[in-house]
Amino acid sequence: MRLATLIFPVLLALAASPALADINLHVSVAAKEGATQMDVTLGGSYLAIDTPKGRMIYDFKTRRRYAIDTARKQYVDYSLYDVVGFRVREMQNRRVLQGALGAIKAGTPMPGMPLQENELSLLAGAPGVVEEQDGGGLRTFSIGGVKLATWSEAGAKVDAADAAQFARFLRYAEGGHPQLLDMLAKGSVIPQQITFFVSGDRSVSLDVSAVRSVPPQAYDLKPYTPERDGGGIDGVFDRLAALTPEQLAALRGQYPCDIGDDVGAAQVLDTVLGKLECRLSYGTPLSMTPEVKQAALASPSVKLLFAALDPGKDSENALKTLAALREQAPRKTYMLKVFEAGQRGRLKQVKEASRLLTEALQTNPLLAGVYEDLGEMFLMQYDSARAWRCWDTGRRLVPGFVLFDKINKFEAELAANQPEYF
Repeated sequence: MRLATLIFPVLLALAASPALADINLHVSVAAKEGATQMDVTLGGSYLAIDTPKGRMIYDFKTRRRYAIDTARKQYVDYSLYDVVGFRVREMQNRRVLQGALGAIKAGTPMPGMPLQENELSLLAGAPGVVEEQDGGGLRTFSIGGVKLATWSEAGAKVDAADAAQFARFLRYAEGGHPQLLDMLAKGSVIPQQITFFVSGDRSVSLDVSAVRSVPPQAYDLKPYTPERDGGGIDGVFDRLAALTPEQLAALRGQYPCDIGDDVGAAQVLDTVLGKLECRLSYGTPLSMTPEVKQAALASPSVKLLFAALDPGKDSENALKTLAALREQAPRKTYMLKVFEAGQRGRLKQVKEASRLLTEALQTNPLLAGVYEDLGEMFLMQYDSARAWRCWDTGRRLVPGFVLFDKINKFEAELAANQPEYF
């Protein structure tokens, strides 16, 4: 009896333990744009893709991805949300365009959404009916008469978790219709050959070989260092990401946002801009002494500033005002650039707004709130990787900053609505 009590817990532990293997495989990709060779690791909670250009790791526990330059032994840390976030926004744009084109054609059905779902690995609406034909060792799949994919019946038998991870690899690396990827994920087979058909009469073909089980091993970033040599806004991201909390605290001492309460006529605009800078740097409410408030109310330059911050529809004159005020704020000119960028964003001058925000952050990289605006500018330019680097940087500088509530909500929606990505 005592022996049974000793053995039974061990048997339970063995029964509950996860599969002690990862999957390695080789993928040859052929597309109109060229050919690519990939060595892929399907780990329990991550994917690793090695190509001649470097290594990409997708970590589903931390929801991060790491782009590793293996030659330089450096990496850049990105968010997993930037991939699916871009696709969701892009699908929204395509649906709007599809609706506009449909209206122009006076109700004529517009083809193409199944192909776009295939390309973006997202559903545009309710799931369609998948049609399957088998023959010649191939399975062919269509929706609404539109051919979306073929894959071979032959392939490597794997367990359900590995099949699901393979489908996730396809989703990130190549695309594929979500309904078809779900079928692959539940099929317990990694096909030898897969072809996806996307818009523009293009196709992507994958040949899968050398599928084998290997002992599980966590990925290791220790041989690499974070990228620190980038220029422009990337350099700002890189340098801040590499700082420890202690180093970040020391850096704050180099960028005091509040330069004092000088209310002299030549200084009051700088003083007010310093108070606004505190708001953007720390997320704290705007705070002024009674003396500063009185001087601000009496200052023509401060009155012009506040009028330019809320110009109604007259953004053009607001831009002229903000540019003219630069000479009166020699120490805080970059704050005027931040506000000018806001007006240029309203006028859809996205590239110019991005340039001004970048210049401000190069002057003071601790302006946490500015990263929210710049991220929006990048997303408008389809640069979701930099958009999320902006938002991640700002949220690291000031956790809980209300300006990022919208981004937090967007990420929560992505995780809830597209769980297959995570």
